[in-house]
Amino acid sequence: MGCATRSTRGCGRPLTEPEDRSLGRTAARWLSVGAVAGVVVAGALLPLFGARAATDTSFALGALVFGFGIATWAGTVGFGSSVAAVQERLGGHSGWTQEGARQAFAVLTWIGVGWSATAVAASLALVGP
Repeated sequence: MGCATRSTRGCGRPLTEPEDRSLGRTAARWLSVGAVAGVVVAGALLPLFGARAATDTSFALGALVFGFGIATWAGTVGFGSSVAAVQERLGGHSGWTQEGARQAFAVLTWIGVGWSATAVAASLALVGP
């Protein structure tokens, strides 16, 4: 019968414990979210501006999200310890961590990649090479 119950995942691990995920699985999830965003934006703009402008705009927005994500991720890698030191010195308790910030901006980066790649695929499908 096993040791899992409604309140545990298995053998005593609570359901609220964060699940360890591999990088590939996490990246695939956020790439998929970006792909959906790319399709939704291109689809929403298609009747208003035509295929070329809709896919070009969707690509530009995806590239903007990607660029923001990569730039801010690099900033937290480079300056995260300084921000943490200032926060500690000032006595702030915001819950901000360097690891959390890196993860959040990595998510934006993966979403931007998925969004841009889907916009390129939509452009090839709707406009042609």
